[in-house]
Amino acid sequence: MLNDASIHAVGAARWRDPFIRPLYSSYGFSNLPATIYHALTGEGAPGLPDDVFGNLPRRYDAVVLFFVDGFGWRYFEQIADRYPLLQHFIRHGVVSKLTAQFPSTTAAHVTCIHTGLPPAQSGVYEWFQYQPEVDCMIAPLLFSFAGEKARDTLANAGLQPAHVFPTDTLYQRLSRAGVKSFLFHPREFADAAPTRALNESAKSLAYKTLPEMLINLRRAIEKRDGPAYFLMYYGAIDAIGHEYGPTSEHVRAELDQFCIAMERWFLDRLQSNGVLLMLTADHGMVEINRKTTIYLNQTLPRFRDYIATNGKGELLIPAGSPRDFFLHIKPERLDEAQAVIGEHLQGKAIVVKTAELIAEDFFGPSPSARFMARVGNLVVLPFKGESVYYYEREKFENRYYGHHGGLTREEMEIPLLMCAL
Repeated sequence: MLNDASIHAVGAARWRDPFIRPLYSSYGFSNLPATIYHALTGEGAPGLPDDVFGNLPRRYDAVVLFFVDGFGWRYFEQIADRYPLLQHFIRHGVVSKLTAQFPSTTAAHVTCIHTGLPPAQSGVYEWFQYQPEVDCMIAPLLFSFAGEKARDTLANAGLQPAHVFPTDTLYQRLSRAGVKSFLFHPREFADAAPTRALNESAKSLAYKTLPEMLINLRRAIEKRDGPAYFLMYYGAIDAIGHEYGPTSEHVRAELDQFCIAMERWFLDRLQSNGVLLMLTADHGMVEINRKTTIYLNQTLPRFRDYIATNGKGELLIPAGSPRDFFLHIKPERLDEAQAVIGEHLQGKAIVVKTAELIAEDFFGPSPSARFMARVGNLVVLPFKGESVYYYEREKFENRYYGHHGGLTREEMEIPLLMCAL
């Protein structure tokens, strides 16, 4: 069944048309960890509204979450009637519409699914963001300085993962409740510093291919010897969407491969019961054109004069992405910068003080000191199809035809598919 209440709630979450606001108190991604914990233990608040379960049981011996990067609601709507996998959820389970968090980025959502914390509390909100301990921009998920291609370079500067990421995780809480956790990652991420830090108290299992992962996941579920939580991260749909655009034939092929493989090698062959199967995404994706990206340092005279500097006199830039470009503006020039940049981008984007978004809980409630020390004080939010960024050759530029991070429905609306096995 389709959860009409969730579809109506997300549809009503309008903000400065054509944008929407994230729903942290109801149908929002940030409530998934609490829902999973409650389904396995019966403890704590259930997180998401009860109707996401429909007529399904509320308690389970095992929960399996497919975290499909970039699988936004727009994709589900387009292909739901074509694949037995998706029809199974509609006919035998519940399909709800949720909002992503803001920013609609993988960094914010990976951190949340591991910890249960929204960006305002975790302090991890974007691909590039300011890190006070090193007084410059970093890439949290790469655990590297911004613009570097190598992983884990922050370790060479003496930074520990605990300086960047929360240390209390969902898996620690589940372990204390007697639930084992198993996490399936692409092999290239398995030994990364963020993976090791956020996956403590869980067993990490690497995979090379989708069929390999589905078979190993199915066997692990069938061989479990007690309450268990299984998380599978799959990133190919997002990666191809970035490179070719969300409406490309390449994305349709990736969606086709995922749905057919999951049906044939997982759903049709799994022999187990007492299992809650969940499938969701961290965000959707919107079309952009890398050839029309507006680079503020190339198109706006004296743009650099507005940007704050670190202790070495280096510009604190860039933070965010071409879909949510966060700026660290000199405090005394904040009003001026907002007005000038806003006029420059008229018809292309809006420019909002971050304090306004924080006050309206766009990053989640109760912002932490860690978050406040990292986030910029101004953000550029492009309209659908637009992109705004900072250019530095070979380091910072928009290379994509599909992106996310902003507040359009294409980026923010995600599905939650649930059924009992």
